[in-house]
Amino acid sequence: MPGIWLVFTVVLFGLADWVYRRCDTPAWLHPTILPTSVLIAAFMLTDLSYENFVADTRVLDMGLLAAVAALSVPLFRNLAVMKAEKTAIMAAIIAGSVTGVGTALGCIYLLDGANSLYASVVTKSVTTPIAVTVAENIGGSAPLAASIVIVTGLMAAIFGPAIIRKLGTDDDILTGIALGTAGHAIGMAEGIRRSELMGAAAAFAMAANGLVTAIVLPLLWRVL
Repeated sequence: MPGIWLVFTVVLFGLADWVYRRCDTPAWLHPTILPTSVLIAAFMLTDLSYENFVADTRVLDMGLLAAVAALSVPLFRNLAVMKAEKTAIMAAIIAGSVTGVGTALGCIYLLDGANSLYASVVTKSVTTPIAVTVAENIGGSAPLAASIVIVTGLMAAIFGPAIIRKLGTDDDILTGIALGTAGHAIGMAEGIRRSELMGAAAAFAMAANGLVTAIVLPLLWRVL
């Protein structure tokens, strides 16, 4: 039935979000976990068509693009605040980008992974369209890169804010930069859920990290 996957996905996320809020927003009940787990199980355990799911939910992709574009509004509103911290913000994004790439390469090296695996995981902290394009360009696997990006974003959104609080700060800009740099669109969505300033910082960090990675990583990959 046309549209059934769209309805199912929206209802599933709505239910997960309701449970998350009712239980006082614990990290382990993050609203992205239930829909993701149920959909993965459905496709693994049945012969349901993934192609039909993609076709049915294409409107959500369009909505995501619109939502990302709409984040220019809170970014504009908080531009003055972020300008005051521009040096620290850019330093944090650069450090986060280098750390994201370095930890991915380090893990594969320690596990003695294949060369193609390096190229597939190195883009783990940028948004999926950029990660897929860059991974294919440097010899990686697009499906694997996309999967790792999603898992990375989930981990950043679920555990990132709590880890940052444990480190002794609850600054919205700092948390937003961390979520956007490490957790791309999923981290950004968590940031905007928490505050407008955090979401604006996360949106800027995601865009800056993605742009730098898309330009610099393929060039460095050929050299190194």
